[in-house]
Order: sequence, then C-alpha cells, then structure tokens
Amino acid sequence: MISSEKKLYNNSVLYINLIFAFFPISFVFGNFFTNANLIIFCVYALFYLKSKTFTAKLNLSLKVIFLLFLFIFFSTILSFLKSSFFQEQEEDILIRLIKSLLFFRFFLLLLIIYVLNELKILNFKYFFISAAFVVLFIALDVIIQHIFGYNILGYESYIHHNTSFFRDELISGGYIQNFSFFSLLYLSYLFKNNSSLNILLIVFVTCILGISILVSGNRFPFVLFLLGLLLLFMFNKKLKNKILLSFISLILVSSLIIFLDQQFRSSYLSLYQNMKNDITDLSIRMITDKQKIVEKEIKEFQNEVVETSGHRKIVSTAIETWKLHKVFGNGIKSFRIDCQKIILKEKRGMCSNHPHNYYMEILTDLGMVGLIIVIIIALLFLYFLKKNYKSFNSTRFENVFLLAAVISLSLEVFPINSSGSIFTTNNATYIILMSGIILSHKKILEDKNL
Repeated sequence: MISSEKKLYNNSVLYINLIFAFFPISFVFGNFFTNANLIIFCVYALFYLKSKTFTAKLNLSLKVIFLLFLFIFFSTILSFLKSSFFQEQEEDILIRLIKSLLFFRFFLLLLIIYVLNELKILNFKYFFISAAFVVLFIALDVIIQHIFGYNILGYESYIHHNTSFFRDELISGGYIQNFSFFSLLYLSYLFKNNSSLNILLIVFVTCILGISILVSGNRFPFVLFLLGLLLLFMFNKKLKNKILLSFISLILVSSLIIFLDQQFRSSYLSLYQNMKNDITDLSIRMITDKQKIVEKEIKEFQNEVVETSGHRKIVSTAIETWKLHKVFGNGIKSFRIDCQKIILKEKRGMCSNHPHNYYMEILTDLGMVGLIIVIIIALLFLYFLKKNYKSFNSTRFENVFLLAAVISLSLEVFPINSSGSIFTTNNATYIILMSGIILSHKKILEDKNL
C-alpha cells in the first residue's frame, strides 16, 4: 500500500511536470494563456517547494542573467526619474516601470526550472513529447490550410499567410521553427533501433516541418530552419548522413514549390534581394560620408521613396535612438517613444513598437551596459557549447533533448534574426524555457532515466 503522503508527493510531481509540458500548447493560444501557464506553474511549484531545502549554489550564468534583469529595472527607473524631474513627463513611463518589475517573473521561472531540476523533480520527458507532437500537428495543419484554404477547424488563410490556429497572427512559421528540432530529434530517437524506418522518418518529418514553414508565409523562419539543420549536421555525427539527405530532399521539394508558385517565388526573391541590399548598404555606409547618407534618408522620408528596405530603416533609426541614451538606455519598451523623437527632429527614419532585432532592442532600451551583459551571457553560452560538444554526439534520450534546446535557442538569438520584441510574453517565456533546460544540463546528462 502506498501511503497517502507518498501518493500526494507523486501527484504533486506529476502535476508540476504536466503544467510545464503545457507550455508548447499555451504558445498556440497566445500571450494570455502563456502568462496564465507561467503563473500557475510558478505558484504551484513555489507552493510545493516551500517545504523543501535547497542548498546548491547558483552558477555563474544564473548570476549574470539575474544581473541583466536587475539592470532592466535600473535602466527603466532611471528613465522614470529623468522623465519625472528633468524632462517632459512621458505618458507611459509609469506603465513601463511596472512592466520592468513584472518582467522579473521570467527570472523566477528560470530559477524554478533550475531548482526543480536540481532536486530531481522536473522530468523533461513530458515537455519533450509535448513539443514534438504539438509542433508536428501545427505543421500538418498549416499544410492542410495551404492546400484546401481552410485548416481542420475551418479557419481560412489570412492575407497570403497560412496561420493555422494563430488566426490573424502571422507567426505560425516562427512557432514551427521554434519547436521543430524537438520533433525531429524525438522521433529520430524513438525509432533509432530501426535504421531504414529511422532514415525515412527523419527525411519525411524534416520535409513536413520545412514545407509547413515555407507555405506559412513567414520567410526568415525557413532560412533559420535550414540553418538549424546545418547545426544539427555539425553537432551530431551519428545523424550526419540522415540530416544531409533530409536537407537535400527539403531543398529539392521547396525549390519545386517556389518555382511553381508565383507568389512564393516573388516573396523569396524579395527576401534574397533585401538581404543582398542590406549587406551592400552596410558596406556603403562604412566607406561613404555620413552626411550623404543622412541626406539620402531625409530625401526618402520627405518624398516617401522606398529605396531602402523597412528593416534597414528601422535599424538605422534604432542606432539613432541609441545615441540619445548611449550608456544606460531609456528603459524597457522605450524604442517606440524615442523613434518618434528621431523622426520629428531629423525628418528621417521609421518607427515601430520595437527594432525587430533582439540585439538592437537591447542596445536602444538598455544601452551599452545592457548589451555588454548580454554579450557576457552569449560568451558563457559559447563556452558551454565548446565544453559539452562531445555530449551532442550521443543518441541517449537526455543528450538529444539537450541538443534540441541548444539548436532552438541558437536560432532564436541568431544575430541577424528578424524578431519580435524580447520583452513580450511569448518571446521572453520561450527564451527562458530554452535557457532553463540548458542551465539544467548537468543534471540532465547525469540522469539515466529521463
């Protein structure tokens, strides 16, 4: 007979793992559900941990990440003080200050994941399975929507995008890319003992995931997915030949789709041209007189000429907004305010809620100090990759799970990724989840029964 105390313990552990495994599903339903999932997970875990004793010291990476969260609050409160006593009062400065405080919930999530794992309470197997099958379901639904014009619930395509359950949010491709390597690596592990079936499955799943991203209408996630396959090719030698075959198969199928569809052909040709122009524009800026560049941007702004891509305009505006608060930035979500000042003052640039790049957003909102802290975190991540490189070659359950998180985080924080805001619920939660898994790597690799 199992004692009631033991049964309660087992149930509590199961509930914690099920709530954690629900995160990949909550992303599908939007910020509200992701926030609710985060709060429920943190509250339930804290309630469970209140009777536990934790003696392990926090590692260096956690300390540096906590420093970043502290600096986010410091930068925003500094902006609040400047706005209140030395400058014209900004309408939403108090809201931004409250948001900087609430942003600590993401560090709490990271800390709880770390502690639960140290105490051997968190079983990542549930999360792995959830991420693997939910993303495959969404990928198939996107393809169905592309073929028939409706997904399985009858939702129509939205403005040349196949958005599946995301309705009017054009993020289905990004979602699939975010969790695709959990699906690919889990299924490859599941059938690793059957060589022929394993090869066919990896090729098939790779093509399903890649094609769904392609037809979703989100262009850069497809580029990142291809990059992720190259990373997987580099990290895991045992999957090398299978990934190479999958990569070639996906390129052939996607090339055929792009060739046969005028809309896709124009879209990806435009992406290629924009990337090429961005590189050319950067080269020109390095050798051209700055005044001539400014004059060109003013002329484009006044005449509404579209010679420079929107992305490059936002990046250029982000650099100018950074110059307003070079060292400490202007606090969380300040780009949307400062970019308007640049446009009004200099009659050039482009405004948006955020600069569409994590590093540019850190630079504009948190200044050089914030960017330096992020660079330190990035260097610690690179050191982790170097130190654990051999672990990624294993086909053990624990190792392939960790590799999925490593590739997923690497793609999310890829420097030239055109991203949403790092300070939004879905993006911050996703980065923290991947970071929490990676920071727990020691216990994960030690656990023979994940």
